Amino acid sequence: MKHFYTIILIFLSICSFAQKNYEPEQIKWNGSTYPYRYHHLEQYFRYYPNKRPVPNIDTTIINRNYRAVFEVKENKFYLNDIFIKGKNPKVKDLSVLNELNDKNEPMFLSWINGLFDIGLGNESFIKNDSLSPIYDNYIVFEVKKGVVGRIEKFSYNEFKLFKDYQYKRFKNTLEYNRLYQRLIYNGMSEFEATSHIYTFILFYSKSNFLKKR
Repeated sequence: MKHFYTIILIFLSICSFAQKNYEPEQIKWNGSTYPYRYHHLEQYFRYYPNKRPVPNIDTTIINRNYRAVFEVKENKFYLNDIFIKGKNPKVKDLSVLNELNDKNEPMFLSWINGLFDIGLGNESFIKNDSLSPIYDNYIVFEVKKGVVGRIEKFSYNEFKLFKDYQYKRFKNTLEYNRLYQRLIYNGMSEFEATSHIYTFILFYSKSNFLKKR
């Protein structure tokens, strides 16, 4: 339950600010670096608060005061580095990975589980929605105990169809009903709750429901 409220806080805090105030993480995939909008370290810092490199101002993701760089390498999910502001207060360019890992080397994140995506190509935004970027193509990947398994590549239209399918399948589960009721209990309207679940359906559905090709 505590994990659920943390996730809701993360998503609602992002939605309450303009895009210009939000800085995504980064992820390296096949040698290229992309923006990444999943904040895996917040779960880690909840269990190990003394490891947080700098205090966040108001417990929101917007003001987390660090930028994590993840990497998928040889089908394993790593924290490659983590940066905070150094001499230049406008740029997060000071590595503090050694504060999380005494060896000062990439950390294998064995506790990561779920379904995540990376946007490829041009980034654009729909009018009146400055928080959900649209990309030309997407990589969708499943992670179990830090090991990357099934990987799918979609065009934008294919990704929309995939989200529709995930939502349709997830909506018929007990987990959907529990999640929906919790969102309503926490103050969302019915429309807001269903929209929220659809927007973050990959995160909530946790696994790829498509039949393997």
